[in-house]
Amino acid sequence: MFNIVVKKYGNPDNLIYEESESLVLDKNSVRIKVESAGVNFADLLIIKGRYQERPRPPFSPGLEISGVILEIGSNVSNLKVGDRVISIMKYGGYRTEVVVPKENTYLKPSKMDTLEAGGFPVIYGTAFSAIVTKAKLKKNEICVILGATGGVGMAAIEIAKAYGALVVACGGNDKKLNICVEKGADYTINYNDKIIRKELKSFGINAVDVVIDMVGGQANLDLVKSLKWNGRIIIVGFTSGTIPEIPVNRLLLKNARAEGLYWGELAYREPEEIGNDLSVLEQLYNNKKLNPSVNRVFELKDANKALNLLADRKNIGKIVLKC
Repeated sequence: MFNIVVKKYGNPDNLIYEESESLVLDKNSVRIKVESAGVNFADLLIIKGRYQERPRPPFSPGLEISGVILEIGSNVSNLKVGDRVISIMKYGGYRTEVVVPKENTYLKPSKMDTLEAGGFPVIYGTAFSAIVTKAKLKKNEICVILGATGGVGMAAIEIAKAYGALVVACGGNDKKLNICVEKGADYTINYNDKIIRKELKSFGINAVDVVIDMVGGQANLDLVKSLKWNGRIIIVGFTSGTIPEIPVNRLLLKNARAEGLYWGELAYREPEEIGNDLSVLEQLYNNKKLNPSVNRVFELKDANKALNLLADRKNIGKIVLKC
């Protein structure tokens, strides 16, 4: 098999494409021929040694794949050879063949093509957990999405609209914010040149029910101050590079709550919950409520080019590796 290897922490240009031996299959896992692998912002962090999960080199990055089962372990009864599946992992997906625990492997949505499927679980799973499981978003509530122009953000727009919310998409790129409108956002705010709280008031919005935050920094602090009574802010990441110190007195005054979501770890700790989420997401996809956007496809050997494109934030939609 072939794989992308991190032999020392660093930038995408340090990645090595090489041939290696197949991984050993244990009794509780499945061997999968990888057809596509999603490229995520977390992959950039993990190859630099800056992610929550910090494997020691050598290792392969990659959190999600789609492919065909080649072999099953002796304790695997819910899957069979030939099944088309998606799998979620902490790292190791940039390979032509992977071995994944059975509980982290799910049947691919039947109407979804292989390239879409390879880039589906992480962004849509994260957005669903944030909006539905954590925030418990209700119809007609106001949902603000910080970092709406990224993959998880755009998935969050679609899911929030599917659940009947009014959606305000916040990002730092006007061209990408226009795509957010196509995804269903009711309003957009460029937080690089506008103050979020003032812009919300210009829309007639004095307070919000739910904030999904991939950004952190000052934008987070602005929106904590804008929460309604029983408001919820769900912390997914800190792409601004600044971790905010939330003024908890604001939460107290509004009977509000702030919660964190480390979806990658959740997927491993609660695989049954993730499976249930993926079933709901498949229904939404089949009902045309979700529209995964594959922006660029790279060959596995060109994973460094894919990650550099992601790092430059020039893509609109998902980047996928064809394996």
